[in-house]
Amino acid sequence: YWDTGDIVAICGPNNGAALAVGIWALSRQAALERGLKGKGIHIYQIYQDQLWQFGTKDKLPSLPPPNYETEAESDDPGEQSEENAEVGAGNTGTEGEAGEVTTESTDGAVAGSEGIDAAVDSVATSLEEVSISKDDILLEACYRALKTSLKKTDLPILISNFYSQHVKPCCAEPVEIKQTTFKKVGVLMKDLEKQGIIVIKEQKKGVQNITEVNFAHQSLRGVKKLEKEEEEVEEEENIAVVQAFTSNAHVTRLFSLYGHKKGDILLRKTLREHVIAYIRSHELADPADKKLVRLDPLLSTVMKTRDLTATWNQVMQKVESNCGKCYVISLPDKFPITVKGELPPIQFKVEKRTGNKKVTIISNFEVFGIEAKELAQKLQHVMSSSASVVPGLKSENVLVQGDARKLASKLLLDQYKIPRAFVASG
Repeated sequence: YWDTGDIVAICGPNNGAALAVGIWALSRQAALERGLKGKGIHIYQIYQDQLWQFGTKDKLPSLPPPNYETEAESDDPGEQSEENAEVGAGNTGTEGEAGEVTTESTDGAVAGSEGIDAAVDSVATSLEEVSISKDDILLEACYRALKTSLKKTDLPILISNFYSQHVKPCCAEPVEIKQTTFKKVGVLMKDLEKQGIIVIKEQKKGVQNITEVNFAHQSLRGVKKLEKEEEEVEEEENIAVVQAFTSNAHVTRLFSLYGHKKGDILLRKTLREHVIAYIRSHELADPADKKLVRLDPLLSTVMKTRDLTATWNQVMQKVESNCGKCYVISLPDKFPITVKGELPPIQFKVEKRTGNKKVTIISNFEVFGIEAKELAQKLQHVMSSSASVVPGLKSENVLVQGDARKLASKLLLDQYKIPRAFVASG
């Protein structure tokens, strides 16, 4: 049994002498609840560190293994070392957090045996590796993104867009989601929701949005903007899909006050800025309750409601729902493409042909700037089977021999960087 703050020694499997000393970062019960994963020990000193170099540079003594039971007590000073070593029995390999003391060794430092040297190297390496886990780097980036990058006017936002546009640029060092225990962006977002930082709602199957953020959450307090070194970094150009709105006949009266005419495209940020500006300029915010907005005739008409008041969020949602829907697709080295109405995902259809042979028909990809001939050539190389361009209902499709759903989906996600929400599941 141990508790937070108790002293602990770390020793090798064949020697009871302590290779490192520190204190427990959490209690035994808390460690078991976490499945013995995460940071377990705060390390203060390790064998052959700089503090050791300033001393007598004694060799690591050879003591009985952790499970060895001594027969009698002794006044010999070595006995005290043995008892201290037993404190760390069974703790070999526990994950911990490295302290500020470095673990560089000197040429004059000599260990008792090759086995001890190997153990020292192993402990030193492990301490450096677990000093900051990949999970912590990614969570810290999420906190930083919510505090310094994401704005209230950006909500709601797709979790995939939040991760790619806000979280990744806020990472202190490059981290891929697959390198963490989360493995998927959705799992990471669920963790933030469980902490009470964000609220996630499913717009439709497989499409999740962050709708609310608790900016006052304690995890976001004191978070500062990432200070990056000034260096030229080539950013990878990806396809970005942003939901936008069109100013139709129903809402044109409101947006014409800000220079827009019928049919103009408004990004969500621009739309919300105009609504906020209108409410403030007409002093419609309820002085008795800052969460409410008093609705004048124009807002009531735009929102299609007879209510006298509404929350800020309800005003935004109603105005957006009464606008025309469209999507703006930003392509690398090309002009953006605007698609009015719903944006259908890239579809895969498996059919059986003569001789019970399967073929896969891929459609709806040209809206993302992908040429049919180019896609067919890449799929032919990946599948090692024939792929051809065939006519479709609205545009050209690609036909691939065999069931190509899994490999084609991977190609579109990894190489073309199509957002997952717009690639149909196989």
